[in-house]
Amino acid sequence: MTEFLTIPSLGEDEARRLEREIEARIAARMKDGRLSEREVREIQEMKLRILPDLQDVQSVYENHLFRPKSGKP
Repeated sequence: MTEFLTIPSLGEDEARRLEREIEARIAARMKDGRLSEREVREIQEMKLRILPDLQDVQSVYENHLFRPKSGKP
């Protein structure tokens, strides 16, 4: 597999170790029949979407999590 992992907070050795672990898990799932070549190709071709940062959406959750329940003090 080509280099696919970039995590700035990890050292180069740690990133390579993590890559090898991911590759080994994918290979094991393919061997067990839980993943096919087609599924692996589809995953490789997926365009990743950035997840919103909690700081950006925190106010949305606060209104729903911390409001008093109706009928109770």
